[in-house]
Amino acid sequence: MLQLLYEFGDDYVWKNIRSVEELGKVRLDAMKLFLADYEDGKKSGKYINASLPVLPFQDTEFDLALCSHYLFLYSEYVSQEQHILSMKELCRVAKEVRVYPLLSISTNTKSKHLEPVISKLTEMGICISLVPVDYEFQKGATKMLVAKYV
Repeated sequence: MLQLLYEFGDDYVWKNIRSVEELGKVRLDAMKLFLADYEDGKKSGKYINASLPVLPFQDTEFDLALCSHYLFLYSEYVSQEQHILSMKELCRVAKEVRVYPLLSISTNTKSKHLEPVISKLTEMGICISLVPVDYEFQKGATKMLVAKYV
């Protein structure tokens, strides 16, 4: 992944993280922290093995679900159906769902799945809004999707 950033570095805002090397260090440090905590966290129930589009949680078990750097970002690899099923599932388990970024990593443009997902969720009575965010790493990634039942 970092190799692609050297090739497509102009698609990113190098403000908070100033270089590909710094990004690599930040990610490695985060991975080390996670791995150091993983075994204890698994035993205590802090980490649960699950994956979209089916989650082992009760309806509205959570107030908030965050999805970062999966849905919409990998639009060329995750089908529209998977996007819709995953968003429906997130909306089932949480009162509010936030997704960021909404751009495809392959094209650095709005995901081709965004409008169909918004349409499907709206049909289900889920209120959708695109909310500005202060953080921008991928150029143009200035909004997040917020979904919640009214």
